Amino acid sequence: MIPDRWYPILEASKLGRRPVGLQRMGERLVLWRDGSGAPVVLPGFCPHRGADLGQGRVQDGELSCPWHGFRFEAGGRCTRMPCEGREAPIPKALHLAPYPTREASGLVWLWWGEARAELPEIPFFDEGRDPRGTAQASYVLPYHYSRMVETNLDIHHTPFVHGNVIPVGERVDGFEASLQGDRIETRGVLRREGKAEGMTFRADLILPGTGLIELTPKLHILVVSTPVDEGHTWLWFRYHSRYTRLPALRRLLSWLSVQSELRVVQRQDWRIFRSMAPGTIDDFPYRFVHADAGIALYRKRRRELLDAAVPRSTGVAAARLAVGT
Repeated sequence: MIPDRWYPILEASKLGRRPVGLQRMGERLVLWRDGSGAPVVLPGFCPHRGADLGQGRVQDGELSCPWHGFRFEAGGRCTRMPCEGREAPIPKALHLAPYPTREASGLVWLWWGEARAELPEIPFFDEGRDPRGTAQASYVLPYHYSRMVETNLDIHHTPFVHGNVIPVGERVDGFEASLQGDRIETRGVLRREGKAEGMTFRADLILPGTGLIELTPKLHILVVSTPVDEGHTWLWFRYHSRYTRLPALRRLLSWLSVQSELRVVQRQDWRIFRSMAPGTIDDFPYRFVHADAGIALYRKRRRELLDAAVPRSTGVAAARLAVGT
């Protein structure tokens, strides 16, 4: 997992009055909203006796443990331990280290890395900042996140896996791929052999795992691949249809696209995923062709970031634990 990056971990619409417990980045987390409505992310287990704080409740803008009623404010400080009485001093060991958290573009984002005085802006595609007229869904897949990222850069599997849903040719013409910083851009045309016309596509990525797929100028798909742990990925996607200017009809067309994704497209992809060699993208010596240039750039940049993080990767978790001692 690439440190020192923003990761989207949940749809903002799914975080209401009740806390949400989930697994992301290999850790159990609890998400909740404080008295001002701002999202908060804390370690998911109570430091007292290890209860899942996702089963607790929010009281007076603080998170209450479901087992013994210990309370935590947005900064992670324990403010109440009922069994010891109001006058008892609360040990610092009961404090939790909060994760830097922001809400943007309809998602809750977590900063996975070392603390900084100033955090960078959340990287996102301009086309995806306005959620109006869109439809979205998410689920967890039992595959490493790197595989999901690569799949979203791989458009030339479309005629062979999704040809009954997206009828396009199998030849890729005019393919270009470029890398600038953490952003990869790819362009090309899928057309039938011997035919002049085809489907112009775009598949972009902002590392670590936010993708944008444009199959036509009037339909684009935002896709996020966030690690749950080393063997699972939280996949979120949002369809935005612009075939009409009517907001209600846009939402309907986007919703229909999401239903097609859930009922047909994902099942077609899963059939392939289940048959592949297990592990990460680093566990098999793939042989790329020109149409895989975007994937090759992703591998190169991902490896650069992981290699640069090696000397301090183990210190990220240690530094967070030290905050709570």
